[in-house]
Amino acid sequence: MSEAVKIVIVDDNLELLESLELYFREKGYRVAAAVNGEAGLELIRQSRPRVAIVDLRLPGLGGLEILRALRGDGSPCRVVVITAYQEMETTVQAIKLGAFDYLHKPIDIDALDAVVEKALSALPESEFVQVVAEDFKENTIVGRSNELKEIFKLIGLLSEIKTTVLIVGESGTGKELVARAIHYHGVLAREPFVALNCSAIVENLFESELFGYEEGSFTGARGSKPGKLEVAGNGTLFLDEISEIPVHLQAKLLRFIQEREFERVGGNRRIKFNARIIAATNRDLGRMVENAEFREDLYFRLKVFEITIPPLRKRKEDIPLLAEYLVEKINRNLGKNIQRIPLSAINRFMEYDWPGNIRELENVLTRAVVMAKGDCLQDDCIADLLQQPRALFPSPSSPGPLANVPLQPLREVEARHILTVLEHCHGNISRAARILGITRPTLRAKLKSLSPGNPENDPLG
Repeated sequence: MSEAVKIVIVDDNLELLESLELYFREKGYRVAAAVNGEAGLELIRQSRPRVAIVDLRLPGLGGLEILRALRGDGSPCRVVVITAYQEMETTVQAIKLGAFDYLHKPIDIDALDAVVEKALSALPESEFVQVVAEDFKENTIVGRSNELKEIFKLIGLLSEIKTTVLIVGESGTGKELVARAIHYHGVLAREPFVALNCSAIVENLFESELFGYEEGSFTGARGSKPGKLEVAGNGTLFLDEISEIPVHLQAKLLRFIQEREFERVGGNRRIKFNARIIAATNRDLGRMVENAEFREDLYFRLKVFEITIPPLRKRKEDIPLLAEYLVEKINRNLGKNIQRIPLSAINRFMEYDWPGNIRELENVLTRAVVMAKGDCLQDDCIADLLQQPRALFPSPSSPGPLANVPLQPLREVEARHILTVLEHCHGNISRAARILGITRPTLRAKLKSLSPGNPENDPLG
Protein backbone atom coordinates (compact mmCIF):
# COMPACT_ATOMS: atom_id res chain seq x y z
CA MET A 1 0.00 0.00 0.00
CA SER A 2 1.24 3.50 -0.85
CA GLU A 3 0.77 4.93 2.64
CA ALA A 4 1.25 2.81 5.75
CA VAL A 5 -1.92 2.59 7.84
CA LYS A 6 -1.74 2.29 11.61
CA ILE A 7 -3.20 -0.77 13.35
CA VAL A 8 -3.19 -1.52 17.08
CA ILE A 9 -3.51 -5.11 18.34
CA VAL A 10 -4.43 -5.78 21.98
CA ASP A 11 -4.30 -9.41 23.22
CA ASP A 12 -2.81 -11.17 26.24
CA ASN A 13 -1.99 -14.28 24.19
CA LEU A 14 1.63 -13.50 23.26
CA GLU A 15 1.83 -16.17 20.56
CA LEU A 16 -1.27 -14.88 18.78
CA LEU A 17 -0.18 -11.27 19.30
CA GLU A 18 3.21 -11.88 17.67
CA SER A 19 1.64 -13.81 14.78
CA LEU A 20 -0.88 -11.06 13.99
CA GLU A 21 1.77 -8.36 14.39
CA LEU A 22 4.08 -10.15 11.93
CA TYR A 23 1.26 -10.85 9.44
CA PHE A 24 0.02 -7.27 9.22
CA ARG A 25 3.53 -5.81 9.14
CA GLU A 26 4.31 -8.00 6.13
CA LYS A 27 1.20 -6.59 4.48
CA GLY A 28 2.59 -3.06 4.85
CA TYR A 29 0.74 -1.82 7.92
CA ARG A 30 2.31 0.09 10.79
CA VAL A 31 1.51 -2.13 13.78
CA ALA A 32 1.65 -1.40 17.50
CA ALA A 33 0.76 -4.01 20.14
CA ALA A 34 -0.25 -4.20 23.81
CA VAL A 35 -0.80 -7.16 26.16
CA ASN A 36 -3.39 -5.64 28.52
CA GLY A 37 -6.39 -3.32 28.37
CA GLU A 38 -4.95 -0.23 30.06
CA ALA A 39 -1.86 -0.19 27.82
CA GLY A 40 -4.01 -0.93 24.76
CA LEU A 41 -6.43 1.96 25.42
CA GLU A 42 -3.54 4.35 25.99
CA LEU A 43 -1.86 3.15 22.79
CA ILE A 44 -5.05 3.69 20.77
CA ARG A 45 -5.51 7.17 22.22
CA GLN A 46 -1.91 8.20 21.52
CA SER A 47 -1.29 6.61 18.11
CA ARG A 48 -4.83 7.18 16.74
CA PRO A 49 -4.92 4.08 14.49
CA ARG A 50 -7.50 3.53 11.79
CA VAL A 51 -8.25 0.02 13.11
CA ALA A 52 -7.75 -1.75 16.44
CA ILE A 53 -7.99 -5.51 16.95
CA VAL A 54 -8.97 -6.04 20.59
CA ASP A 55 -9.42 -9.23 22.61
CA LEU A 56 -12.62 -9.23 24.63
CA ARG A 57 -11.15 -10.69 27.85
CA LEU A 58 -7.97 -8.96 28.94
CA PRO A 59 -6.14 -8.53 32.23
CA GLY A 60 -7.51 -5.41 33.95
CA LEU A 61 -9.48 -3.34 31.47
CA GLY A 62 -11.55 -5.61 29.21
CA GLY A 63 -12.50 -5.21 25.57
CA LEU A 64 -15.99 -3.88 26.38
CA GLU A 65 -14.49 -1.22 28.67
CA ILE A 66 -12.10 -0.18 25.88
CA LEU A 67 -15.06 0.12 23.48
CA ARG A 68 -16.97 2.18 26.03
CA ALA A 69 -14.01 4.51 26.62
CA LEU A 70 -13.37 5.04 22.90
CA ARG A 71 -17.05 5.75 22.34
CA GLY A 72 -16.90 8.37 25.10
CA ASP A 73 -13.84 9.91 23.43
CA GLY A 74 -15.63 10.07 20.07
CA SER A 75 -12.74 8.13 18.57
CA PRO A 76 -13.03 7.35 14.84
CA CYS A 77 -10.99 4.14 15.32
CA ARG A 78 -12.81 1.03 14.10
CA VAL A 79 -12.51 -1.77 16.63
CA VAL A 80 -12.59 -5.45 15.63
CA VAL A 81 -13.30 -7.57 18.70
CA ILE A 82 -11.87 -11.11 18.95
CA THR A 83 -12.69 -13.69 21.61
CA ALA A 84 -12.47 -17.37 22.44
CA TYR A 85 -15.93 -17.36 24.06
CA GLN A 86 -19.15 -18.03 22.13
CA GLU A 87 -21.49 -15.72 24.07
CA MET A 88 -24.43 -14.03 22.41
CA GLU A 89 -24.84 -11.44 25.18
CA THR A 90 -21.29 -10.12 24.87
CA THR A 91 -21.54 -10.10 21.07
CA VAL A 92 -24.67 -7.94 21.25
CA GLN A 93 -23.12 -5.68 23.87
CA ALA A 94 -19.94 -5.19 21.82
CA ILE A 95 -21.92 -4.24 18.71
CA LYS A 96 -24.05 -1.83 20.76
CA LEU A 97 -20.87 -0.20 22.06
CA GLY A 98 -19.67 0.40 18.50
CA ALA A 99 -17.55 -2.63 17.58
CA PHE A 100 -17.06 -2.75 13.82
CA ASP A 101 -17.09 -6.54 13.77
CA TYR A 102 -16.74 -9.57 16.04
CA LEU A 103 -14.65 -12.68 15.31
CA HIS A 104 -14.20 -15.87 17.30
CA LYS A 105 -10.98 -17.72 18.03
CA PRO A 106 -9.24 -19.65 16.64
CA ILE A 107 -8.76 -16.77 14.24
CA ASP A 108 -9.29 -17.37 10.55
CA ILE A 109 -6.60 -15.03 9.24
CA ASP A 110 -8.31 -14.61 5.86
CA ALA A 111 -11.56 -13.61 7.58
CA LEU A 112 -9.71 -11.16 9.83
CA ASP A 113 -7.86 -9.72 6.86
CA ALA A 114 -11.16 -9.21 5.02
CA VAL A 115 -12.71 -7.47 8.04
CA VAL A 116 -9.72 -5.13 8.38
CA GLU A 117 -9.88 -4.31 4.66
CA LYS A 118 -13.59 -3.59 5.02
CA ALA A 119 -12.95 -1.36 8.02
CA LEU A 120 -10.38 0.58 5.99
CA SER A 121 -12.56 0.80 2.88
CA ALA A 122 -13.94 4.19 3.95
CA LEU A 123 -13.33 6.97 1.45
CA PRO A 124 -11.35 10.13 2.20
CA GLU A 125 -13.14 12.83 4.21
CA SER A 126 -13.77 14.87 1.05
CA GLU A 127 -15.90 12.02 -0.33
CA PHE A 128 -18.45 12.09 2.47
CA VAL A 129 -21.57 14.10 3.22
CA GLN A 130 -21.31 15.32 6.80
CA VAL A 131 -24.39 14.93 8.99
CA VAL A 132 -24.94 18.24 10.82
CA ALA A 133 -26.97 18.07 14.03
CA GLU A 134 -27.02 21.71 15.15
CA ASP A 135 -29.77 22.95 12.80
CA PHE A 136 -32.05 19.92 13.12
CA LYS A 137 -35.77 20.67 13.53
CA GLU A 138 -38.47 18.00 13.81
CA ASN A 139 -41.21 17.83 11.11
CA THR A 140 -39.33 20.04 8.65
CA ILE A 141 -39.82 20.00 4.89
CA VAL A 142 -36.31 19.62 3.47
CA GLY A 143 -35.09 20.51 -0.02
CA ARG A 144 -33.97 23.26 -2.33
CA SER A 145 -35.44 22.19 -5.69
CA ASN A 146 -37.52 24.69 -7.68
CA GLU A 147 -40.58 22.47 -7.23
CA LEU A 148 -40.22 22.61 -3.46
CA LYS A 149 -39.59 26.35 -3.47
CA GLU A 150 -42.96 26.83 -5.17
CA ILE A 151 -44.61 24.72 -2.47
CA PHE A 152 -42.93 26.85 0.21
CA LYS A 153 -44.48 29.94 -1.41
CA LEU A 154 -47.94 28.33 -1.41
CA ILE A 155 -47.54 27.34 2.25
CA GLY A 156 -46.74 30.96 3.11
CA LEU A 157 -49.77 32.18 1.18
CA LEU A 158 -52.25 29.61 2.52
CA SER A 159 -51.09 29.81 6.13
CA GLU A 160 -52.57 33.30 6.40
CA ILE A 161 -56.04 32.47 5.06
CA LYS A 162 -58.59 29.95 6.33
CA THR A 163 -59.46 28.23 3.07
CA THR A 164 -59.96 24.58 2.15
CA VAL A 165 -56.89 22.93 0.64
CA LEU A 166 -56.48 19.68 -1.30
CA ILE A 167 -52.96 18.19 -1.26
CA VAL A 168 -52.21 15.65 -4.00
CA GLY A 169 -49.17 13.42 -4.16
CA GLU A 170 -47.97 9.84 -4.26
CA SER A 171 -47.67 7.85 -1.04
CA GLY A 172 -44.64 8.87 1.00
CA THR A 173 -44.17 12.35 -0.51
CA GLY A 174 -44.93 14.19 2.74
CA LYS A 175 -48.51 15.39 2.33
CA GLU A 176 -49.15 15.59 6.08
CA LEU A 177 -45.93 17.57 6.57
CA VAL A 178 -47.22 20.17 4.11
CA ALA A 179 -50.58 20.26 5.90
CA ARG A 180 -48.88 20.77 9.26
CA ALA A 181 -46.66 23.49 7.79
CA ILE A 182 -49.72 25.39 6.55
CA HIS A 183 -51.28 25.11 10.01
CA TYR A 184 -48.29 25.90 12.21
CA HIS A 185 -46.89 28.78 10.14
CA GLY A 186 -50.00 30.92 10.19
CA VAL A 187 -52.96 32.36 12.02
CA LEU A 188 -54.12 28.99 13.39
CA ALA A 189 -50.80 27.90 14.90
CA ARG A 190 -52.11 27.99 18.48
CA GLU A 191 -55.26 26.04 17.60
CA PRO A 192 -55.55 22.22 17.38
CA PHE A 193 -54.30 20.26 14.37
CA VAL A 194 -56.40 17.10 14.16
CA ALA A 195 -55.52 14.36 11.66
CA LEU A 196 -57.89 11.61 10.52
CA ASN A 197 -56.65 8.80 8.26
CA CYS A 198 -59.77 7.92 6.28
CA SER A 199 -58.29 4.62 5.06
CA ALA A 200 -57.55 3.36 8.57
CA ILE A 201 -61.09 3.53 9.97
CA VAL A 202 -63.58 0.69 9.68
CA GLU A 203 -66.46 1.86 7.50
CA ASN A 204 -69.24 1.44 10.10
CA LEU A 205 -67.24 3.49 12.64
CA PHE A 206 -66.40 6.35 10.31
CA GLU A 207 -69.41 8.54 11.22
CA SER A 208 -68.93 8.19 14.97
CA GLU A 209 -65.20 8.91 14.61
CA LEU A 210 -65.83 12.03 12.51
CA PHE A 211 -69.03 13.42 14.06
CA GLY A 212 -68.85 11.91 17.55
CA TYR A 213 -71.75 10.12 19.26
CA GLU A 214 -74.22 10.34 22.12
CA GLU A 215 -74.69 7.74 24.83
CA GLY A 216 -76.79 4.78 23.68
CA SER A 217 -76.63 5.75 19.99
CA PHE A 218 -75.33 2.25 19.16
CA THR A 219 -74.33 -0.93 20.95
CA GLY A 220 -71.38 -0.23 23.21
CA ALA A 221 -71.81 3.56 23.17
CA ARG A 222 -71.32 4.17 26.90
CA GLY A 223 -71.26 7.87 27.42
CA SER A 224 -70.96 10.53 24.77
CA LYS A 225 -67.81 11.30 22.82
CA PRO A 226 -66.86 14.30 20.66
CA GLY A 227 -65.73 13.50 17.12
CA LYS A 228 -62.77 14.86 15.20
CA LEU A 229 -64.84 17.82 13.98
CA GLU A 230 -65.40 19.07 17.52
CA VAL A 231 -61.86 18.33 18.67
CA ALA A 232 -60.51 20.44 15.78
CA GLY A 233 -62.22 23.47 17.29
CA ASN A 234 -61.02 26.60 15.52
CA GLY A 235 -57.93 24.89 14.14
CA THR A 236 -57.33 22.50 11.23
CA LEU A 237 -58.96 19.18 10.37
CA PHE A 238 -56.65 17.09 8.17
CA LEU A 239 -58.46 14.37 6.23
CA ASP A 240 -55.76 12.04 4.92
CA GLU A 241 -56.55 9.58 2.09
CA ILE A 242 -59.87 11.34 1.46
CA SER A 243 -60.38 9.15 -1.62
CA GLU A 244 -61.03 6.13 0.62
CA ILE A 245 -64.29 7.47 2.06
CA PRO A 246 -67.16 5.27 0.77
CA VAL A 247 -69.49 7.00 -1.68
CA HIS A 248 -72.56 6.77 0.60
CA LEU A 249 -70.65 8.62 3.36
CA GLN A 250 -69.36 11.28 1.00
CA ALA A 251 -72.83 12.87 0.94
CA LYS A 252 -72.74 13.39 4.71
CA LEU A 253 -69.26 14.85 4.51
CA LEU A 254 -70.39 17.21 1.75
CA ARG A 255 -73.40 18.35 3.77
CA PHE A 256 -71.39 19.38 6.81
CA ILE A 257 -68.81 21.17 4.61
CA GLN A 258 -71.60 23.14 2.93
CA GLU A 259 -73.54 23.96 6.10
CA ARG A 260 -70.56 24.15 8.47
CA GLU A 261 -72.78 22.36 10.99
CA PHE A 262 -73.23 18.74 12.06
CA GLU A 263 -74.90 16.51 14.63
CA ARG A 264 -73.35 13.74 16.68
CA VAL A 265 -74.48 10.20 15.88
CA GLY A 266 -77.65 9.66 17.92
CA GLY A 267 -77.95 13.35 18.76
CA ASN A 268 -80.15 16.21 17.53
CA ARG A 269 -78.18 19.25 18.64
CA ARG A 270 -76.63 21.23 15.81
CA ILE A 271 -72.91 21.92 16.39
CA LYS A 272 -71.01 24.65 14.58
CA PHE A 273 -67.85 23.66 12.69
CA ASN A 274 -65.21 26.39 12.67
CA ALA A 275 -62.03 24.61 11.61
CA ARG A 276 -60.20 24.76 8.30
CA ILE A 277 -60.23 21.56 6.21
CA ILE A 278 -57.11 20.24 4.53
CA ALA A 279 -57.61 17.00 2.59
CA ALA A 280 -54.97 14.79 1.00
CA THR A 281 -54.98 11.96 -1.50
CA ASN A 282 -52.56 9.81 -3.47
CA ARG A 283 -55.17 9.10 -6.16
CA ASP A 284 -56.55 11.02 -9.14
CA LEU A 285 -59.86 12.33 -7.78
CA GLY A 286 -60.80 13.71 -11.19
CA ARG A 287 -60.61 10.25 -12.69
CA MET A 288 -62.48 8.81 -9.71
CA VAL A 289 -65.25 11.32 -10.40
CA GLU A 290 -65.40 10.12 -14.03
CA ASN A 291 -65.66 6.52 -12.77
CA ALA A 292 -68.44 7.45 -10.29
CA GLU A 293 -66.14 6.52 -7.38
CA PHE A 294 -66.09 10.02 -5.91
CA ARG A 295 -68.76 12.72 -5.80
CA GLU A 296 -68.11 15.58 -8.17
CA ASP A 297 -69.69 18.18 -5.85
CA LEU A 298 -67.51 17.04 -2.93
CA TYR A 299 -64.44 17.09 -5.19
CA PHE A 300 -64.99 20.73 -6.07
CA ARG A 301 -65.75 21.65 -2.46
CA LEU A 302 -62.37 20.20 -1.44
CA LYS A 303 -60.46 21.60 -4.40
CA VAL A 304 -60.73 25.26 -3.45
CA PHE A 305 -56.94 25.39 -3.55
CA GLU A 306 -54.80 22.48 -4.71
CA ILE A 307 -51.15 21.72 -3.97
CA THR A 308 -49.43 18.98 -5.95
CA ILE A 309 -46.32 17.48 -4.35
CA PRO A 310 -43.91 16.02 -6.93
CA PRO A 311 -42.52 12.52 -6.34
CA LEU A 312 -38.92 12.21 -5.18
CA ARG A 313 -37.77 10.92 -8.58
CA LYS A 314 -38.72 14.33 -10.06
CA ARG A 315 -36.73 16.36 -7.52
CA LYS A 316 -33.61 14.29 -7.02
CA GLU A 317 -31.52 17.35 -6.24
CA ASP A 318 -33.22 17.28 -2.83
CA ILE A 319 -31.92 13.78 -2.00
CA PRO A 320 -28.53 14.74 -0.43
CA LEU A 321 -30.18 17.24 1.95
CA LEU A 322 -32.99 14.80 2.70
CA ALA A 323 -30.57 11.98 3.44
CA GLU A 324 -28.58 14.18 5.82
CA TYR A 325 -31.75 15.33 7.60
CA LEU A 326 -33.23 11.83 7.87
CA VAL A 327 -30.00 10.31 9.23
CA GLU A 328 -29.96 12.92 12.02
CA LYS A 329 -33.64 12.22 12.71
CA ILE A 330 -32.89 8.49 12.92
CA ASN A 331 -29.85 9.18 15.14
CA ARG A 332 -32.11 10.94 17.63
CA ASN A 333 -34.83 8.30 17.50
CA LEU A 334 -32.49 5.32 17.86
CA GLY A 335 -29.73 6.84 19.99
CA LYS A 336 -27.14 6.40 17.22
CA ASN A 337 -24.31 8.73 16.17
CA ILE A 338 -23.88 8.42 12.41
CA GLN A 339 -21.92 11.47 11.26
CA ARG A 340 -21.06 10.71 7.64
CA ILE A 341 -22.69 9.35 4.49
CA PRO A 342 -20.37 8.17 1.66
CA LEU A 343 -20.81 10.09 -1.59
CA SER A 344 -20.96 6.73 -3.33
CA ALA A 345 -24.10 5.99 -1.31
CA ILE A 346 -25.56 9.39 -2.21
CA ASN A 347 -24.89 8.59 -5.87
CA ARG A 348 -26.77 5.30 -5.49
CA PHE A 349 -29.68 7.23 -4.01
CA MET A 350 -29.61 9.62 -6.96
CA GLU A 351 -29.74 6.73 -9.45
CA TYR A 352 -32.68 5.01 -7.73
CA ASP A 353 -36.27 5.98 -8.65
CA TRP A 354 -37.78 5.75 -5.12
CA PRO A 355 -41.27 4.42 -5.90
CA GLY A 356 -42.03 4.73 -2.17
CA ASN A 357 -40.68 8.31 -2.13
CA ILE A 358 -39.37 9.87 1.11
CA ARG A 359 -40.92 7.12 3.24
CA GLU A 360 -38.90 4.50 1.35
CA LEU A 361 -35.71 6.59 1.62
CA GLU A 362 -36.24 6.86 5.39
CA ASN A 363 -36.80 3.09 5.68
CA VAL A 364 -33.59 2.34 3.77
CA LEU A 365 -31.61 4.83 5.86
CA THR A 366 -33.05 3.45 9.11
CA ARG A 367 -31.87 -0.06 8.24
CA ALA A 368 -28.49 1.29 7.13
CA VAL A 369 -28.06 3.21 10.40
CA VAL A 370 -28.97 0.15 12.47
CA MET A 371 -26.45 -1.99 10.55
CA ALA A 372 -23.68 0.64 10.50
CA LYS A 373 -20.46 -0.03 12.40
CA GLY A 374 -18.86 3.18 13.58
CA ASP A 375 -19.97 6.70 12.70
CA CYS A 376 -20.30 6.22 8.94
CA LEU A 377 -22.92 4.50 6.82
CA GLN A 378 -21.56 1.58 4.79
CA ASP A 379 -21.93 1.87 1.04
CA ASP A 380 -22.03 -1.91 0.51
CA CYS A 381 -24.90 -2.19 3.00
CA ILE A 382 -26.88 0.49 1.14
CA ALA A 383 -26.16 -1.24 -2.16
CA ASP A 384 -27.63 -4.45 -0.73
CA LEU A 385 -30.70 -2.64 0.61
CA LEU A 386 -31.42 -1.13 -2.80
CA GLN A 387 -31.07 -4.51 -4.54
CA GLN A 388 -34.74 -5.42 -4.12
CA PRO A 389 -37.34 -6.74 -6.57
CA ARG A 390 -38.72 -3.66 -8.30
CA ALA A 391 -41.39 -5.24 -10.51
CA LEU A 392 -44.04 -4.04 -8.07
CA PHE A 393 -42.76 -0.46 -8.29
CA PRO A 394 -41.76 0.19 -11.94
CA SER A 395 -40.41 3.61 -12.68
CA PRO A 396 -43.02 5.71 -14.51
CA SER A 397 -40.22 7.15 -16.63
CA SER A 398 -39.16 3.76 -18.03
CA PRO A 399 -41.11 1.33 -20.26
CA GLY A 400 -40.64 -1.49 -17.72
CA PRO A 401 -41.27 -5.20 -18.19
CA LEU A 402 -44.73 -4.71 -19.78
CA ALA A 403 -43.40 -2.77 -22.77
CA ASN A 404 -43.68 -5.71 -25.19
CA VAL A 405 -46.76 -7.35 -23.66
CA PRO A 406 -49.99 -7.23 -25.73
CA LEU A 407 -52.53 -4.71 -24.48
CA GLN A 408 -55.05 -6.25 -22.07
CA PRO A 409 -58.32 -5.21 -20.42
CA LEU A 410 -57.80 -3.15 -17.27
CA ARG A 411 -59.62 -5.74 -15.13
CA GLU A 412 -57.11 -8.47 -16.12
CA VAL A 413 -54.10 -6.23 -15.47
CA GLU A 414 -55.50 -5.16 -12.09
CA ALA A 415 -56.30 -8.75 -11.08
CA ARG A 416 -52.82 -9.97 -11.98
CA HIS A 417 -51.18 -7.08 -10.13
CA ILE A 418 -53.29 -7.62 -6.99
CA LEU A 419 -52.39 -11.31 -6.90
CA THR A 420 -48.69 -10.50 -7.46
CA VAL A 421 -48.68 -8.05 -4.56
CA LEU A 422 -50.56 -10.51 -2.36
CA GLU A 423 -48.04 -13.24 -3.16
CA HIS A 424 -45.17 -10.85 -2.45
CA CYS A 425 -46.76 -10.13 0.97
CA HIS A 426 -47.25 -13.84 1.67
CA GLY A 427 -51.01 -13.39 1.91
CA ASN A 428 -50.86 -10.48 4.39
CA ILE A 429 -53.97 -8.46 3.51
CA SER A 430 -53.04 -5.36 5.53
CA ARG A 431 -49.57 -5.07 3.99
CA ALA A 432 -50.87 -5.72 0.47
CA ALA A 433 -53.55 -3.04 0.92
CA ARG A 434 -50.91 -0.51 2.00
CA ILE A 435 -48.77 -1.26 -1.05
CA LEU A 436 -51.77 -1.03 -3.37
CA GLY A 437 -52.92 2.21 -1.74
CA ILE A 438 -56.43 0.96 -0.91
CA THR A 439 -58.27 -0.05 2.25
CA ARG A 440 -58.50 -3.63 3.49
CA PRO A 441 -62.28 -3.84 2.83
CA THR A 442 -61.70 -2.59 -0.73
CA LEU A 443 -58.97 -5.18 -1.28
CA ARG A 444 -61.16 -7.97 0.11
CA ALA A 445 -64.00 -6.90 -2.20
CA LYS A 446 -61.67 -6.92 -5.21
CA LEU A 447 -60.33 -10.36 -4.27
CA LYS A 448 -63.87 -11.66 -3.91
CA SER A 449 -64.73 -10.34 -7.36
CA LEU A 450 -61.80 -12.28 -8.83
CA SER A 451 -63.41 -15.60 -7.89
CA PRO A 452 -67.21 -15.17 -7.83
CA GLY A 453 -69.02 -18.37 -6.96
CA ASN A 454 -65.85 -20.47 -6.97
CA PRO A 455 -64.41 -20.87 -3.47
CA GLU A 456 -61.57 -23.03 -4.79
CA ASN A 457 -60.13 -20.04 -6.57
CA ASP A 458 -60.63 -17.63 -3.66
CA PRO A 459 -57.18 -16.15 -2.81
CA LEU A 460 -58.36 -15.75 0.77
CA GLY A 461 -59.12 -19.42 1.08
